[in-house]
Amino acid sequence: MSHIQLHNAESISRKLGFFQNLDLPLEEAYPTRWGVAKLIRREVRRRGLITRRDLRQSIEPFFLAAGIEEDSGRIIQDVADEMVELRELAELKVENQRGYVTLPSRWLRMSDDVAILLGATATETYEFNFNHPKQFPRRFQPKKEVVRKLEDAGIYEQSFEDWLGKPGWSLYCEPNHHIDSLDALLSFYIESLESEGALFDVSNTSILAIKYDPGAFFGQPWDSGRTRWTSPAELPEGIYLGAQRGFHERQWHPLLLKTSVSSCKSYFINSKTTNHIYDLRNWLLLALAARNGKREMVLTNHDSSCLQITFPLPAQVIRCLKLAGESSSPWQYRILNSDGLIGKLSDVFPFIDFR
Repeated sequence: MSHIQLHNAESISRKLGFFQNLDLPLEEAYPTRWGVAKLIRREVRRRGLITRRDLRQSIEPFFLAAGIEEDSGRIIQDVADEMVELRELAELKVENQRGYVTLPSRWLRMSDDVAILLGATATETYEFNFNHPKQFPRRFQPKKEVVRKLEDAGIYEQSFEDWLGKPGWSLYCEPNHHIDSLDALLSFYIESLESEGALFDVSNTSILAIKYDPGAFFGQPWDSGRTRWTSPAELPEGIYLGAQRGFHERQWHPLLLKTSVSSCKSYFINSKTTNHIYDLRNWLLLALAARNGKREMVLTNHDSSCLQITFPLPAQVIRCLKLAGESSSPWQYRILNSDGLIGKLSDVFPFIDFR
């Protein structure tokens, strides 16, 4: 005979794994990404395919029962979108609505001690403990007995390269341009700069350029002092990336620049295939640094497993860091087993200096 149990908001929150710090008063607590992702997996696993609206309607009652008065729809969507980014779920249109569908469950080996399960498969909590409430990937030690259980359930290892997919810079290549490398993409934009660039006067311009100083604090164009942004007049002749001020202080449009004694040219960075111009700028920054023999740097402290980012990373690299850890500040990531991850990242992103 089953017994009736009474639960209050705090006990429900504990069962859901919803709060990152239950020592706080309930009204000050915040739902964990781990708990939200667990509910998303449950609904997608149960239905196979679900719209955003139905997902929100299915999960919101758990928020109410846990005493959460935050914007639950926004929280659910943020976690679901990041699960799509890390390829736990796939996004698609369902009857003119955006929705989610299950992907085949598989696991990635990040190092000898750390692996990650992807997909909506239900798991035993003692084998897949969360490491931080701001994270949702299910990490585990890839011991033989655990791997055997996964294989018995039809879940097999996927290579890191296969999970990563095509190089991120390839999104910005037109098929008829026949660009087969990041350096070739840079050459294409330099040719466009030479043929279509607009002349400008370095002594009278709102344009700023990015100095070649890998490892130094990158900053933003509107910052002053300790940044890599400077007037083109302060730099030697050459090719640089930069930006031109828009309608207000914090609106800056990415540019490719050529400075010389005879004439200076600027060319707006754009892409016909996507509007992610800042991500394209970040890829070109890597290519330009590598061509000049000074690769952009990510500084690693293996004792604390902390990565110090010194320049704006392309989205594909950020996706790898999200899989392995969490952002502790706008320019830092804390990850598990930094040695294993750095080896993988150095192989797939050879134009970044991980040191």
